[in-house]
Amino acid sequence: SALAADGDLLDAAQRANIDAALARLATARAGGDHVALRAEVAALSRATDEFAARRMNRSVARALTGRRVDALSD
Repeated sequence: SALAADGDLLDAAQRANIDAALARLATARAGGDHVALRAEVAALSRATDEFAARRMNRSVARALTGRRVDALSD
C-alpha cells in the first residue's frame, strides 16, 4: 500500500530494487527456510529505508503546511 500511495517518491531503479527484494522475500517465504526468510526481511528493510524516510518527510511537510513555527509548541 505504501508503494501505491507514494511510489512517485522512487525513481525506476529504486522501485526495481524494492520489487526485486519483495520477490526474493516471497520466494524465501514459500521455501520455508526461516534463516533465508529472516535474511530477506532484513534485505527488504534495507532496500526500503530511503523510501520510508522520504515518506516520513512528505508526511511531516504536509502536516506542517500552513502552520506557523511559534504555533508548533502548543
